[in-house]
Amino acid sequence: MDAKARLGFVGLGTMGCDLLREACRNPRIEVAALCDIEPAALDKAAEICAAPGAKCGDHRAMLAEEKLDGVVVAVPQYLHAAISIDALDAGVNTFCEKPMGLSIAECRAMIAAAKRSGKALMVGQVLRYIGVYRHVLETVRSGELGRPFGVRIIRTMGRWGSWGRPWRVKREMCGGLLMEINAHEIDFMRCILGEAVSVSAMGNRFSNTENDYEDLIFAQISFAGGGMGSLASAACDHLGRYTGEVFCERGTVYYDSVAKMVHIQRGGGEKEVVAYEDVHPEWESGVCREVREFAETCLGEHPATIPGEEGLRNVEIAEACHKSMQEGRPISLPLV
Repeated sequence: MDAKARLGFVGLGTMGCDLLREACRNPRIEVAALCDIEPAALDKAAEICAAPGAKCGDHRAMLAEEKLDGVVVAVPQYLHAAISIDALDAGVNTFCEKPMGLSIAECRAMIAAAKRSGKALMVGQVLRYIGVYRHVLETVRSGELGRPFGVRIIRTMGRWGSWGRPWRVKREMCGGLLMEINAHEIDFMRCILGEAVSVSAMGNRFSNTENDYEDLIFAQISFAGGGMGSLASAACDHLGRYTGEVFCERGTVYYDSVAKMVHIQRGGGEKEVVAYEDVHPEWESGVCREVREFAETCLGEHPATIPGEEGLRNVEIAEACHKSMQEGRPISLPLV
């Protein structure tokens, strides 16, 4: 019989259950344990799996009592580092949702724990794997449009509303917009333009009294090799928008995640317009892919495909933007 990766899941809210569903569909994964401090969350998650394994209210007990190949950590952001380090120190491969941590120091401590244990640390930067964003990345990386030199992303929303969990509206618990939401967009820019060398950002809280952090941020990011990135993030937009544009030497790619259309204009050619639902429908979902790849890592088939160092770089850019907002000046990277 083919080996199966025995996984434990810590944190069974919306994202944790999404990851769990894909694990339950994967014949190479055995869901060995579920862990959440809320009994109702445990019961709801157990309904997803035909054989959910042990149910625990304490991740330390789970790590001590269950023989696991890997742990999936999808708790609120302020707990990412501590629980991931506990898992790694227990000798268990660890998948941590984004953002990896809420500071460079936390991320470095997680990477150090992975090195101590010799186990893998993978970060859930799933945007790389989601259909349309993957299509944009592969189009740009193919070279058909020439060198990319600019990325502009606007991702704005209104207030959290029913999604406003107590931890989500506190900076010390979620890290603010750039950490909690835009870890995805920062990572996407890096995938296109490489590593950042400086940032300049401004932001403030204007109207969203639920949050204790900025509800409008404009960030400019400079990349090695001369590339430029622009990110607008908001939690005060009554309309809401999610668009991105990649400027290349011989063409431009534009996507609109509200209209659900992607436009590719090749220099001198016809514009290609594709609905999101028609972008490679044969591709596996992003969450399915990241869970599969983590299981393969746990089975020793390859290293972590999105390792901790990648998550650290994204957190570092967000932290540098916060520093720029506080000090009113550009900030060079890497941060010391």
